[in-house]
Amino acid sequence: MPLFLSCSHSPPDAATAALDFLPRCRTPRDARQLHARLVTSGLLRRHPAPLLRRLFYSPHPPLRHLARRLFFSLPFTDHRRFLWNALIGSSSRGSHPREALLAFALMLFDSVAADEFAFSLALTACSRILRLLEGSQIHGLLLKSGLASNPYLQNGLIAFYSKCGLPHIARKVFDRVLERDAVAWNSMINGYVKEAKMSAAEELFDEMDSRRKNVVTWNTMLSGYTVSVQNIDAARQLFDSMPARDMVSWNLMIDGYVKCGRVVDAEDMFEKMPERDVISCTTMINGYMGLGRIDYAKKLFEAMAEKDLITWNTMMDGYVKNGLSREALNLFANMRGKDNAAPDNTTLATVLTALTELGRINDGISIHEYIKRSNLSMDGNLGVALIDMYSKCGRLDDALKVFDISANSVDHWNAMISGFACHGHGNLALELFREMERQLLKPDDITFIAVLSACSHAGMVDEGLMCFERMQKEHGLEPKVQHYGCMVDILSRAGKLEEALGLIRSMPMEPNDVVWRSLLSACRNHRDLDMGQKLVQCLTGERIWNSSSYVLLSNLYAGVGLWGDAWKLRMLMREKNMKKLPGCSSIEVDGKVYEFVVGDQLQTQTQEVNSSLDVCCIPKLYSSTASIDCACL
Repeated sequence: MPLFLSCSHSPPDAATAALDFLPRCRTPRDARQLHARLVTSGLLRRHPAPLLRRLFYSPHPPLRHLARRLFFSLPFTDHRRFLWNALIGSSSRGSHPREALLAFALMLFDSVAADEFAFSLALTACSRILRLLEGSQIHGLLLKSGLASNPYLQNGLIAFYSKCGLPHIARKVFDRVLERDAVAWNSMINGYVKEAKMSAAEELFDEMDSRRKNVVTWNTMLSGYTVSVQNIDAARQLFDSMPARDMVSWNLMIDGYVKCGRVVDAEDMFEKMPERDVISCTTMINGYMGLGRIDYAKKLFEAMAEKDLITWNTMMDGYVKNGLSREALNLFANMRGKDNAAPDNTTLATVLTALTELGRINDGISIHEYIKRSNLSMDGNLGVALIDMYSKCGRLDDALKVFDISANSVDHWNAMISGFACHGHGNLALELFREMERQLLKPDDITFIAVLSACSHAGMVDEGLMCFERMQKEHGLEPKVQHYGCMVDILSRAGKLEEALGLIRSMPMEPNDVVWRSLLSACRNHRDLDMGQKLVQCLTGERIWNSSSYVLLSNLYAGVGLWGDAWKLRMLMREKNMKKLPGCSSIEVDGKVYEFVVGDQLQTQTQEVNSSLDVCCIPKLYSSTASIDCACL
């Protein structure tokens, strides 16, 4: 029986044809035609309430929009609370919780008293968008209305305060509940878990009657243990003691092991699962990619009968992080042919990162055009990836255009400052940093790495020292090894090698090979043999002595005329079979990327390039198999 017939005033059979048209209405044009049919048939005038209820709960947005227009344009005398609840429920069910709160406020303004259903919908909306002020006001209305003792609404209040990060207030509501059901206990435990108050969660879990504990209770506790390396073994003990497990239980344990780097344990758990879903396989793919076990990840990916967008994104992101950008683009090209895998912001951000690594600016511009046509938001990682792509490909003007329309987070500012830094625009990077502070955006570790790098490339020693000091005193950030590395580079480039060595020795952590090589490289550039010899004495047996380090020291000896010592180092490298990876450059011309590698004699263009440039750089042409088809975007 149609939904509208359940109301006391059912429409006549003459208007049934208009309602039969309802399920086929999907577009705004269909909604306008339906509106006209309802007016001409008289159904809208005779039976507005049951009709609006059916429109409110339609799965198609144009019909819900039509219902709201009719609701505010027609005078209602009957079913007012019923219709207000339908309006609130329609907004709450969709992606518009703010509209649900507004409808709730308008209902009260219309002198319609809220019932349990309206209060529960309003609380749910507040929980979804974390509106503490409005939720607290609703709590006050509940107390005044006499509905505060309703168990369903009490559970809603507990969930609301827990999701807002206020478990102590949720606990006050919980303690006043006379008859607590499993929902109340689970909401309270979940509130403690989300705030990492595991001792309080454990206390409540132990206090809870074992007959009330269900799989949701156990999984909630399990989720709290699996987020940290320290508690992963306790999570396994809890998992083994569970009276019943579902797919969520298994997936939580696998995800916990992967995040802790214990992929072998995750793999063992994965093999023991009674059945697997997309989440299980995607988590394992992420774990394999994190360890560089690309073949395992690829095999599992290809064996999956069903893949969702997260699976595709995880696989592409793994390729990019493992330096396989072309494989990521190949996968993106394959994904575009799947009906259930339309690219989202994460997909496109990953693709832009891959294109940046390959220097394929034209394909990056195509992606940008697709983003603009699709009206995708650039507030998050997508905008950051675009800024980074344009900056690293040398198009700072385009990077600034994206920055001007998308910069709303520290990550966007960091990307733009880094772009200025890598092109040697130290003054612009510092000016942007100062503007960032004027905008009251709190800089983070990456911000200062970008600023110090800019000072290093521009030779701005005093400014770098000032920023390094302000980082600690004004912003309360403890320098990491990357910040010390930037400062060593700043001092080394300026010829202040003794100060750089003193800074290295004062570091609270062990300096890495990059820090030492920065100083060694400066010894070569400034031909400071004494400092070079000092480093040789200090660093015997250290990890710094790879092929690059030997080459730097050899060049230092050669620069001061110690050809015998330079030759000995080269012979030592040959004895240890150490080879320095050759540097290369690339350029994109007419959609093709040309890569120039020193000493490559395999290409037929050798004589032409040598005669033109008088260098030994031969272009190695490759044409990517994952060229992005702009027509499919």
